[in-house]
Amino acid sequence: MLKKVALVFISLLLLVLALPAVGCSSSSTIKIGSVMDLTGALSGMGSLISDGVKLAVQQINDAGGINGKKIELFTEDGQTDATASFTAVKKLVEVNGCKIVIGPMTSGAVMASAEYALSKKVLIISPSATSPDIAQQLYRQFVFRTAATDLLQGQAMAQLVTEGGYKKVVIFAMNNSYGQGIADVVNQQLTGKTTVAKTIQYDPNKLDYLTELQTIKDLAPDCVVHIGYQADADIVYKQALQLGLNKIQWIAPEGVYSTDTLSVPEAAQFMASSVIGTRPTAPEGLAAYTTFAAAFKAAFNEDPGTYSDTAYDAANLAFAAMKVAGTSDTTKIAAEVLKQAKNFSGASGSITMNQYGDRVSGDYEVWKVVQSGSTYTYARVKVIKL
Repeated sequence: MLKKVALVFISLLLLVLALPAVGCSSSSTIKIGSVMDLTGALSGMGSLISDGVKLAVQQINDAGGINGKKIELFTEDGQTDATASFTAVKKLVEVNGCKIVIGPMTSGAVMASAEYALSKKVLIISPSATSPDIAQQLYRQFVFRTAATDLLQGQAMAQLVTEGGYKKVVIFAMNNSYGQGIADVVNQQLTGKTTVAKTIQYDPNKLDYLTELQTIKDLAPDCVVHIGYQADADIVYKQALQLGLNKIQWIAPEGVYSTDTLSVPEAAQFMASSVIGTRPTAPEGLAAYTTFAAAFKAAFNEDPGTYSDTAYDAANLAFAAMKVAGTSDTTKIAAEVLKQAKNFSGASGSITMNQYGDRVSGDYEVWKVVQSGSTYTYARVKVIKL
């Protein structure tokens, strides 16, 4: 009889130990995944975005974790590639036991992973996927974004075109969801305001754009709206300088905003003479951002980059939802994310999401590149509130 009681007790103990904790398959920690582009075309910003998640995890663990459990973070490299990012998401879920993932970074990667996330009830919160194509999809029950969509950034870029009084514009966009999304918005915003002479799409992996740039030169616009990433921008700007395209205005988004680009002398020279751009930013003077930036600097000995704050906010939004939900049921945690995202106080500003999990407003810094001797740096021109 004692043996039977002991066996029943052991069976019950094993069952309790096997019960999943919030967001994971372990009872001792809460496993959270992160997919960031540590290599590839966005590696210049990927590590800093990843550090935003790491800081949030460090702080929540220092404060005791969530409902008494510490966060265990697993980070995978999305490689600035949709297929590699999807593979990374699957590894986090099926090997590491994560049910909540911060990332992936790019819109294509999110779209590649979204149906899988829905089927596995895995919560995804991307800090930087901005394509309007993600909006209103059926998988949005489990897919959220702490960065505003390019419906807003496209408006900001178009505003710079109209404010500059440019009469003939060429849109030069990488052929992916990010490039196409912004290009479509800019085109729509400029209808009836100026002439869009042509929209030219390019392969970001080709890394030789003399043919496309010569077409731009032949069209003789007074403004080019360029939508690309840092890796291809290095080549675009170097070759554009060779063709004398620095005599017209170029307007770019946050994808090209990287100190790595400024380390290429010809690209930096071109940017200083010809490029202004936009990127998401926290509201000026926001105390929460100042506190975050100081903690980030102390932890990593670097200033935060673009989307470091929205990555930090994505993690903290997930933590807030988990605390309140008090369950491992990601359906309930996802529903709680939407409840929390009503004037959620984040480092990137107040976050309010619509019913699809999209941020409804945002601030955009207008930047330029300035030269001091042989050194090039980014400088803020103004902020556009949308």
